[in-house]
Amino acid sequence: LALWAAGRLRPALGGVGARGFAASGDGDGGGLMAPELPAGLPPPGDVSKPAGLEALLRHATPGGQKDERRCSGCGAWLHSNSPSEHGYIPPEAWAKFSASGRKKTRKEPMGVPVEWVPDGVEVQRDTSVKYKVRTKVITCERCYRLQHYHRTGEPVTGGFYRMEGGREWQHEAEVVEKVVRRMRKGSIVLKIVDITDFESSLVPELFDACRQRQFPVILVVNKVDALPQTLRDKALDRLKVWVRRMSRQARNTSAGDIVLVSAKSGFGFQQLEERLRHHLDPDDPKWIYTVGRTNSGKSTFVNRFLWFIGYNHQGLVQHKRTVGGVTRAPIPGTTLHFMSFALPKGFRLVDTPGVPSRAQMTSKLSEGIDLYGVAFTKKTAPITYAMHTGRSLLIGAMARIDQVQGAITFATLFFNPEVTLHICRTQRAEALLDKKASTFFFPPHNREDYDRLQPLVRHRVEVIGSSDRAWDDIVIAGLGWVAISGYGTKLLDVWVPKGVRVFRRPALMPQEMRNRGITRFHINHRARGPRMRRKKNAIVRARRDKALRDALRADRSAMEEAHGAPREVEEGTAFVEEGVELPAGYTLISQPPAPDAAPAAQDPAAPR
Repeated sequence: LALWAAGRLRPALGGVGARGFAASGDGDGGGLMAPELPAGLPPPGDVSKPAGLEALLRHATPGGQKDERRCSGCGAWLHSNSPSEHGYIPPEAWAKFSASGRKKTRKEPMGVPVEWVPDGVEVQRDTSVKYKVRTKVITCERCYRLQHYHRTGEPVTGGFYRMEGGREWQHEAEVVEKVVRRMRKGSIVLKIVDITDFESSLVPELFDACRQRQFPVILVVNKVDALPQTLRDKALDRLKVWVRRMSRQARNTSAGDIVLVSAKSGFGFQQLEERLRHHLDPDDPKWIYTVGRTNSGKSTFVNRFLWFIGYNHQGLVQHKRTVGGVTRAPIPGTTLHFMSFALPKGFRLVDTPGVPSRAQMTSKLSEGIDLYGVAFTKKTAPITYAMHTGRSLLIGAMARIDQVQGAITFATLFFNPEVTLHICRTQRAEALLDKKASTFFFPPHNREDYDRLQPLVRHRVEVIGSSDRAWDDIVIAGLGWVAISGYGTKLLDVWVPKGVRVFRRPALMPQEMRNRGITRFHINHRARGPRMRRKKNAIVRARRDKALRDALRADRSAMEEAHGAPREVEEGTAFVEEGVELPAGYTLISQPPAPDAAPAAQDPAAPR
């Protein structure tokens, strides 16, 4: 296949965001009657349409730097008008890049350069690539913070999720329709599904919408490297059977159109290439769209896919540090617009914004440290605890599971290692959680975020287990899952924030308790070591300093406003109070002379 030749063909076209395609990613033309038009809209096009007229008005806005160039991280149109709008970049940062949005960088070696070396001194040549000239591509301020500091910053408005009339999305079906409507006819769809959050990321509505438009759909199951012991052939076969059974709700997706990959490590892309050979013809170039739920790994998949085929127009991309390329972060809605990449022979790869959901735990969190704390970014290390009737399992400060009825339960927990786990008596679970939330139980790390999650809603689940094999999983959308084993039927109460979904499904990893055994509970097992203690202390200090800075700034602003406010002075009010002793040589003028009167003679030496 010409698309993936053995010699890694150089792409015929470079850059991101082809103007002819990308301009369709914004264009509902909502908010035309708004008093302030949002920045970061496409360049002027057809002014007979609302989108073109709105873009024309934006370019006529005085002040700020504007350009017909997209951010290489999120796809937003770059501008320097308003920091609250997506695509904002400070003018001083913009000036460091060339007109093409690129700049060359090279790490300089340490030491003092010399013009010559004395005879007899050995010269060692460093042949590593660390001093190689690298190219960086311009990104907006939001993407830069996400890539380098993992900070969300102030929330931005607009983007692909702005609907007609300037309003934000209300239902998932609106975003699904908007994504599918912009797909080119005759394209192929790669539907990305997160194996660690399978039920929430499957999105059957998106699959049905693609099939109605007769798009061939390949189900790409991502993040298989996050599961323990899954990269073996036998485990992969069992996992593919499990995925095929679970995806029946998507109209029985055939086994041939299911591919297991890891966008982080590059596993499975050879099998994906073999599957694409059956859908792509070098003489009939098509566009390849990656679609799916937010946080399913679409942007990471796109970066790894471009690396696999030898695409070299993204500039410096560090896959392990998640720096460069398309921005990937566990923040819902990181990709704000369609992003198109030109491939050889007329093919194109398009990254699309994810379909958001309010039924996931990630939609309830706002701090970057909390979102990174619940996402599966590394291989999962499950741990098994024993529970009895009348005991509760506290999962951070976000959820809890009570055992209401049944024999002893062996709960194998699949959560991020930075989520605290605690077992206590059910009768004191609520008071303990309310007392120590965000200090001893986290995420969330902020008390205000914990208060927004309240009150928790109960979901009663009945599960069946055996001795050392789990038959059922209890899944909390966007957080993780618990595999239940132990003889008999058990009645459990799952408490989660309002709107977050809870699923019961066949066990994904049924043999983990047999492989790892049972661990006696201890409070320092998860997220309470010295490293996390230092991290928590740093968070507390940073928030205390921020609160102090905000208070000082507010006091100074109030003082300046009070000093600068105009004051009304009654006529005849003396500027110097009577009876005040003046310094020697000064005299008090009780009344100014009349305009017609001649000025009185004064001693030139007397001070005034």
